[in-house]
Amino acid sequence: MPLANDGPILAFDNGASAIAQGKVVKLAAGKTVVTTATTDVAFGVITEDAAADGQAAVAVAGSGAVVLAEANAAVALGADLMPTSAGRVATATAGKHVLGVALEAATAQGDLIKVVLGQSNKPTAS
Repeated sequence: MPLANDGPILAFDNGASAIAQGKVVKLAAGKTVVTTATTDVAFGVITEDAAADGQAAVAVAGSGAVVLAEANAAVALGADLMPTSAGRVATATAGKHVLGVALEAATAQGDLIKVVLGQSNKPTAS
């Protein structure tokens, strides 16, 4: 079920792989692809499943949209979140780009949790 509130949801060309709802994406050659590292600067979060080489609905980072995002591990309510490998979110560490704030806790990898996308994708304090 798609979840996003009031923030811009934009359609972008998807890359060569299908991307599931809740995955964090970046842009590569003008197409959405899942993030692959904690150093990636996220473009946004997929709001509904996207077919390979199709259109992807993306809630844009910094928009203030509330979306479902897939956790990489346990996450506390209110934690600042960063993108990780496989398009998941994790608790942000020093110097990494903050994508948003957890509105729910996650107990395990693969949990879909509500996240409010932050203001600027700015790095955390060192």
